Amino acid sequence: MSAATSVDMNSPRPLATLEPVRFGEFLLLRNLISDEQWLAALAEHWSASGSARRPIGTTIIANGFLAKEIVEREARAFHDDIEVVEVVPRSERVTAPIPPIRA
Repeated sequence: MSAATSVDMNSPRPLATLEPVRFGEFLLLRNLISDEQWLAALAEHWSASGSARRPIGTTIIANGFLAKEIVEREARAFHDDIEVVEVVPRSERVTAPIPPIRA
């Protein structure tokens, strides 16, 4: 094995991270909206303040990028396909001492 392809077994492994996928990205990844439409919807979404800010799906419909029926169908798929994994930090885990084993 050459030095360029060898693996240093003593180096720490990179930490795995969970990256949330937002609904607009979900639509983009499914090729339902273009990059330009996604960016336009994001710009409008984040430029609104407070109660004027609408959900991204509503913004996509209002701009005519997708029909309401498609957004609703994809929202159902988006929420049904998400796998939720709860991770409890060690500092928050409830631990109890292990009772001694008596013979």
